[in-house]
Amino acid sequence: MRFTTTKQDLLEKGLEIFMSKGYNHTGIQEVIEAVGVPKGSFYHHFKSKEEFGVQVLELYAKQSIEQMRQLFGNTAIAPLKRLRMFFEMGTQKMAEHDCKGGCLIGNLSQELGDSHPVFQAILNQKMQAMREPLRLCLEEAKSKGEIQSGFDATELADFMINSYQGALTRAKVEGCTSPLLLHRKMVFEGLLGVSAT
Repeated sequence: MRFTTTKQDLLEKGLEIFMSKGYNHTGIQEVIEAVGVPKGSFYHHFKSKEEFGVQVLELYAKQSIEQMRQLFGNTAIAPLKRLRMFFEMGTQKMAEHDCKGGCLIGNLSQELGDSHPVFQAILNQKMQAMREPLRLCLEEAKSKGEIQSGFDATELADFMINSYQGALTRAKVEGCTSPLLLHRKMVFEGLLGVSAT
C-alpha cells in the first residue's frame, strides 16, 4: 500500500513542478526531495525520467479529460451554456493562479511536441481526446438549433481547442486574462454568432 502512495505522491509532485517549470527544467532530484523519499523509491516505480514524465502527463490528462466529459456530457444543462461554462471556468482558474500554469498538455506540446517522438505521439492522442467531449456538445448544440455554424462539429472543436491553447499561452505571457476573454468573445460572437455571456 505504501508503494502505491509513494508513486502517487511522486506523480502529484511531478505534476505540480511540471506545471511551473516544464519537463526539461525539472530534475528527478528535485521531485524526490520535495516528496521526501530516496532515489531508489523513484526508480522502483519509474525506469527513467521519460517514463515518469509520461505517467505525469497521463495523470493530468485523465483528470482533465474526465472533467471535460462530465461538464460537456451534462445534458441537464443546455449545450451552449456548457460551452460558455467551460471557457468561463478556464478563465477563472487562470485568474486564481495569477495566469501561471495553464494546461499541461498545451505546455508540453510547446516544449516537447516537435522534438520528442514519445511525447509527440501521446500529446497528439490527448489533444484528440480533449476534442471529443467538446465535439459531442457542439453536435448537440447544432441539432437543437442553438448554433447555426456551417462548419462541422469536429472542425469547430479543433479550432476551439487550438485557439484556446494559444489564448492560454498569451495569458501567461501578458500576466492577465484578457486573451482568454477575447478568445471567448471571438468564439461565441464571431464564430458561432451567439452571445458570449
